[in-house]
Amino acid sequence: MDHTSQAYELTGRGEGRKVDWSRLLHRTVVAVCACWLIGYFFPPINHDTAVLLHIAKLWVNGGTLYVDAIDINTPLVFVIYSLPELLAKLTGLPSTTLLPALLAVGIAASYLTCRRVLKASLNPDLAISGALLPVLVLFLLIVYPNNMFSQREHIMLVLTLPYLLVASGRAGASPLSRRLRIATGLMAGFGFAMKPYFLVVPVLVELYILYQRGFRYSIRDAAPWSVLAVCVGHAIFAVLVTPEYFTFVLPMARDFYSELGGVSLYDLFTNGNFGAPTVILPLLGIVAFWGVRSHMARVIFLAGMGGLFAAYAQFKGWPYHILPAQALTLLLAGAVIAAVLDNMAWLKRGDKRPARIFAAAMMLLVFYQQALNSSPFYMQFSYEDSDAKRLLEIVKQERGNGRILILSPGIYPHFPVLNYANMQMAMPFESMWLLQGVYSECLEDGSVFHNPRTMDPGEEFVFKTVSASFLRQQPSLLIVDNIPGIPQCTEEPFSYLEYFLQSPQFAEAFANYEELVTYDRYMIYRRKD
Repeated sequence: MDHTSQAYELTGRGEGRKVDWSRLLHRTVVAVCACWLIGYFFPPINHDTAVLLHIAKLWVNGGTLYVDAIDINTPLVFVIYSLPELLAKLTGLPSTTLLPALLAVGIAASYLTCRRVLKASLNPDLAISGALLPVLVLFLLIVYPNNMFSQREHIMLVLTLPYLLVASGRAGASPLSRRLRIATGLMAGFGFAMKPYFLVVPVLVELYILYQRGFRYSIRDAAPWSVLAVCVGHAIFAVLVTPEYFTFVLPMARDFYSELGGVSLYDLFTNGNFGAPTVILPLLGIVAFWGVRSHMARVIFLAGMGGLFAAYAQFKGWPYHILPAQALTLLLAGAVIAAVLDNMAWLKRGDKRPARIFAAAMMLLVFYQQALNSSPFYMQFSYEDSDAKRLLEIVKQERGNGRILILSPGIYPHFPVLNYANMQMAMPFESMWLLQGVYSECLEDGSVFHNPRTMDPGEEFVFKTVSASFLRQQPSLLIVDNIPGIPQCTEEPFSYLEYFLQSPQFAEAFANYEELVTYDRYMIYRRKD
């Protein structure tokens, strides 16, 4: 046994069996990533995800999307989130459990496809890349999202990573089957079409492949046409099935959503989430193009730049918007490091044990850094003492007819409270974000809010719709948030209750309610009869 073997093997007792500790350690890291999924089955689910499930449930049960539930997300988003709700109707299991279960299946399929593509694309001598990249992909799909697990950006990443690795193989003329290209293209199409911003990613990637392989190759390649087919199919579906998305939701989003939480490019850059990938990704891109000269690194870089553009283009600065760019920056760093080490002359060709040891150690470092930056499962660990759990206990005791009206600028904690209590919002809006857009600036006449007779059509629609829904549905509970999320321009702060009491319909319905309890920032009223 030579010294190299002694460094990576240990003789067992009795029959002198050799234990490959490198393989054991590497598989342990993979197992830890896989077992990490269990934590996402514990409450609470992500609040944005909870809203999408809530709307998808209404749609599955016969409601009209963008009429009975008004939201700015594309129809494809609700198609995807309808899957756990449909399974919930068939099985009786809660969709809050079925969603992570379905996503776990999707992650497994994505990871296995990525591993297959890497095996087919990489030279067998590239031991570091073969050992590090698959487990890094699994880490990015499971561990890295943390409290953003099941967000739209996370689902996009799950659906599109195989396409990106296939794209790197296409750029380098790797022998990848037509069936694989079509399958990964279709998967990616569903991911990219969820948000128009995401489409920058395949455009950049396909332009690079066009540059590398030429027009004849690209025009005959099935992968980009598969992505395009899904996007076109989504547009046709939206026009035929949910025309209100174009005629009503998009104009409303333009008038209200753009005013909500918008920040400047400078503010985005100095944001702790946005700044790091904005600086690091281009630097790694220089290495990818002119250092290691790897098609894989270049494709990952271009996809990361597309993700960075998508995050900035939304002008909100919310952490989940930057998730794809952050994840792809980390994947690019891993690809660059692996490419450099694979070309070092001292690495013993044919012996994969040093590569597995390095990959496992590298992943342990990544796990450590992740734990320092974001406490794993902090929402799950603190759930029993959270506002969501306490509000859920109050709501369950007064469930009544299963309907509730919540006047609040945010969506947490009442989402996911409504999901766990199996209650329906007694208005088509999930929050008062439209009014936040209307009152993002102080009124010139010094009043707190507009007189109903002088409201513009958009605000009048919200005012009348909420009031009419409250009177018609008579929810068992009314919850009013005392922090409106609207600038205080006078001595009296903006009050959602006082605002809607201007409506005779709302006032008539409210006369049948009594104060139940004040909890934290919320005034909770229940129906008397």
